Amino acid sequence: MVRLFSIAAVAVLSALTFAAPSQALSCLRPTPERSFAQFNDAPELYQIWSGRWIQTNPIPDADGYVDPLSGTKPEPTLFSFRGRMVGPEGVFGPIRSWRVKVAPQCAGPWCAGFPQDDEEVVGFFERPSTGFRRFEPSPCGGDAFPRTIETIDRLLRASPLVRVINLYTQSGWPCLI
Repeated sequence: MVRLFSIAAVAVLSALTFAAPSQALSCLRPTPERSFAQFNDAPELYQIWSGRWIQTNPIPDADGYVDPLSGTKPEPTLFSFRGRMVGPEGVFGPIRSWRVKVAPQCAGPWCAGFPQDDEEVVGFFERPSTGFRRFEPSPCGGDAFPRTIETIDRLLRASPLVRVINLYTQSGWPCLI
């Protein structure tokens, strides 16, 4: 009798386990080349910067998962970023510090996290015509990569850095507006 009950319990639990819809976030592994193509094709203007995140405000509690029925997305938070622009010849120009509105994006219940304080990255930053630069990490990644020579070299080989970097003047220097 106990054996029959055990078999029935296993059968019921198995049916419940496999009958419930499973959810998983399926992403291609991000690469600098794929990210370059994505941001280069976007209608917004993006710049590539190499530098370091500086946490200037408390980070809202977020564990990377939001209940789609009752949860809310992470609130955008202002950070500082200190670094240099990446252009067709590599990293150039003076070191600059500026504020960035970081707004992690979600795909269903999965949300990206916030940058870590003092984290060194090469990232894609939206440059709107007014207001703060924006960094909107995706739950699948690809918005920033570890700050290494290899990452910068891969970006330089990805495509001619034309529109993604910045608008250029006749002299070839970027228009830093």
